[in-house]
Amino acid sequence: MDDALLVFVTNTWHSLVGVSLGALTVALVLHLVKMAAEARSWHEIVSHAYRAARVPFRTTFGAFVGSIGANAVLPARVGEALRVGIVRHGVADSSVVTIAATIALETTLEILFGVGVVVTWLAGGGSIGGGASLLHRMSALAAHPLAWVVTALVVLTAVTVAVRCRKPMRRLATSFAEGFSILRSPGTFARRVVSWKVVAWLLRFATVVAFLVAFHIPAALWTALVVVAAQTVAGALPLLPGNVGTQQAAIAVALAGTAGTATLLGFGVGMQATTTVVDLLAGVAALAVVPRNAQGRRHMLWHVRRLPGEPDRVPA
Repeated sequence: MDDALLVFVTNTWHSLVGVSLGALTVALVLHLVKMAAEARSWHEIVSHAYRAARVPFRTTFGAFVGSIGANAVLPARVGEALRVGIVRHGVADSSVVTIAATIALETTLEILFGVGVVVTWLAGGGSIGGGASLLHRMSALAAHPLAWVVTALVVLTAVTVAVRCRKPMRRLATSFAEGFSILRSPGTFARRVVSWKVVAWLLRFATVVAFLVAFHIPAALWTALVVVAAQTVAGALPLLPGNVGTQQAAIAVALAGTAGTATLLGFGVGMQATTTVVDLLAGVAALAVVPRNAQGRRHMLWHVRRLPGEPDRVPA
């Protein structure tokens, strides 16, 4: 057993160190461009909700990429709070609830694309490796009695809060609806939001293909689709930073039979490790461009210079 484990670890290490640097570089560049396309899609939602404010793209870009960098190292997607905070600070008269609604709309669209990928995978019979067994395990978890109890408690709590707090809830609902205002113009939503999301997903597939080439795994569109579907299923419950561990397991199960287990593990670990580093560095760099407008500079300088006891306001 010890010899077998040593061989497995050695093969995994060889998979990592044998990566093609050229293909890896292409994959990481595509990954960065994909993030920019995703940021643009969300920017269109935010800018429509705050049409009068003329939200600069650098604000939403910094918020979006900064949150990705935070989520790469923090659990449960707490980086979304950073996204809300940056836009709240950078857009005059903005509301936390409305900004959260724009994130909810962008996330819903992302989930729908993910569901479409998983459905396509299932329609293809889950023909690569043990992908179907992965979905069966997730389905069994969802059908567990405890899952139903938790769902019932959440619904009951939501109904109770809604009944007891009707008036505040109406005000919150109005602010929340503003975040979805772009849906009132389906053509604008399709042209300015969905189109960028399509570009982002095409770039995601291209990124996975480049990673497959980098790790010397047979690269095909269907193989990339299986990897993305496995990532989508693994990310259903983002409890750990970047879904570390669950993503590698999902990929290894989904691609079983296409390459050795050690090679697949090296692929999963290498892809996540490199994208995590890039996400973190890109997040830090993106945050640097956020306060470049004059009002943002005055706000930051005021808080640095003001004496204890002075009012917390930005001078005109």
